[in-house]
Amino acid sequence: MMWEVLTEAVDLLSKVAQTGIAGFGAWLAWKAFLKEDSQESEVVDENAPINPDVEDIKLFETSNQTTWLKKTINGIECHLDDRRPNKRSGHRWTLSREMARNILQNGDIYVNPGIKISSGQISIGTHTNWLYSKRLFPDPAGLHHRVVELLRAVAVE
Repeated sequence: MMWEVLTEAVDLLSKVAQTGIAGFGAWLAWKAFLKEDSQESEVVDENAPINPDVEDIKLFETSNQTTWLKKTINGIECHLDDRRPNKRSGHRWTLSREMARNILQNGDIYVNPGIKISSGQISIGTHTNWLYSKRLFPDPAGLHHRVVELLRAVAVE
């Protein structure tokens, strides 16, 4: 009889411990899920030297698609190379010099790493939720900085 009471007490303690650990794990997961990532608007030093020969930005790359942001005579152009059959490749949109200036003035560049392992989203002005590869830009601030450099190079010409 004493053995049965001891067994039941150990079983009860075990279940209480399991419930507590599971609850704590669920609480941590919930806190991580609700955590708001904040991206500070990059303070652009207008006196910093501007690199007119800024490189194109390979924004997104998979086995089927590659997206580029390119500095052209028209401003900044977004090009999508889609290698899937019957899919359209080429120019998607253009940001004029004036648009680049406005985006820089308003800080209208947002990089959202999201929860996906391989991709996040970037919004530049009115061109929102374009995918970027985390493999190419593991640090969202690094991508934000590269886009600001590209915008500045276009805005001053």
